[in-house]
Amino acid sequence: MKFVFILFVIIYFCSCTTTVDTEPPVIPIIHSANASNNMNNALSAFVTLTTTDAVSASVEVLRDSITDHVTPSVQVTGDSVTIPILGLHPNSRYTFKPLVVSRTGHTTISDPIDFTTDSLPSGIPQFTIVHADSPTVKYIMLGIAPTVGGKSYAIIIDTNGHTIWYRAFSESVIDFQKQPNGHYTAWSSTDETASYFHEFDALGTIVNTYRAAHGLETGPHELRVQGSNHALFGIEYRIMDLTSYGGLSNAEVKGIVVEYHRSGQPTFLWNTFDHFSLTDGASDASLTIQHVNTWHGNAIEIDHDDNLLVSFRNSDEITKINSQTGDIIWRLGGKRNQFTFLNDDLNGFSHQHGIRRLPNGNIILFDNGNLHSPPMSRAVEYRLDETNKIAELVWEYRPDPLLFGFALGFAQRLPNGNTLICFGTAQRIIEVDPGGRKRWEIAINEPNRFAYRAFSIESLY
Repeated sequence: MKFVFILFVIIYFCSCTTTVDTEPPVIPIIHSANASNNMNNALSAFVTLTTTDAVSASVEVLRDSITDHVTPSVQVTGDSVTIPILGLHPNSRYTFKPLVVSRTGHTTISDPIDFTTDSLPSGIPQFTIVHADSPTVKYIMLGIAPTVGGKSYAIIIDTNGHTIWYRAFSESVIDFQKQPNGHYTAWSSTDETASYFHEFDALGTIVNTYRAAHGLETGPHELRVQGSNHALFGIEYRIMDLTSYGGLSNAEVKGIVVEYHRSGQPTFLWNTFDHFSLTDGASDASLTIQHVNTWHGNAIEIDHDDNLLVSFRNSDEITKINSQTGDIIWRLGGKRNQFTFLNDDLNGFSHQHGIRRLPNGNIILFDNGNLHSPPMSRAVEYRLDETNKIAELVWEYRPDPLLFGFALGFAQRLPNGNTLICFGTAQRIIEVDPGGRKRWEIAINEPNRFAYRAFSIESLY
């Protein structure tokens, strides 16, 4: 009987009609859709929509009636939204088809919008493809120095050497990077006055600025942004009596202040005048001239333990600094070197640019090689035993024939294991695979136009 009763209950409840509340479809409305030129970049535009009941919006971009791409979806939080459209060609006709989506997943497409791009500025730099063998990079970011009397540009090119994004500035663009929040930063000036780091969005609109603390000059060589934290260089000048070094009694000495700004903590300030000696400079860092620059900080890496790795070019040194106490943890390279170099026939680097900690724990940098004999540039990766102070060269790339970039430069390890190398004043940018096979090489055509660094990015958005 118990079994029969249970079976009866099951049959009874299964036979009942269950009512499920479902939300009726919400059909979004597009009231207006307009496309506008972007004054910062002729290769981009933006579409502004007024809409009701939309939660996201995107735009299908067609060229010659063929879909070129669809923009990423943008969240709609009110009754209007602006959608950037990037990577357009100059002097080209496009059709934009905006689309909005409601919270129930229903869509509305607006009437198509015709749009024609303008020409590129006359001062945009030109490039030549030197070598192409299945490159894996897609887009390359470059900050380019101006021609005489011209403007300077933060630009992004494709592997054909075509400019697909740019933003003009009044002075040289240095340290043009894409930060983790998706925005760009670069050191330059917009009005031929003070120069500092600008943060700007994909349309080139400046949204923030970064300056050195206490009114110091803002160093141009590095800005690292991690959430609300950032690190950069300040520059301090002191008039010093250097007659004991064979120098002048009123020499102007350029010092470097490493600044680490962390949310909720006092700003960490570390000054070379307090921790280094004037004699730490390399053999070509003269103490007998008027303007003495014996250290020259040019790169900062926020290490995995939140301490700082700092490159001092004119001292041939990478220094690890405790970001809480200011103590020097170790010194790699230069006169105060604490490491033994293994498997490196050049016994270290000279006048380097860049320092990055790799996911495998190694470090990578661009060795300008000014004091190598003969001078030559290369990218190098070292495995560091920080306890026993051993720096083992585990990978390097020297081009054939050799290149010498006496200044500027960078080496970026890509997610697939390849490396993008900017050879600075040698005006070459090269992608190589782990075995040293050249996959892509490009040259800057014009004399006296150089890229401080090159970075590979996957998307303009």
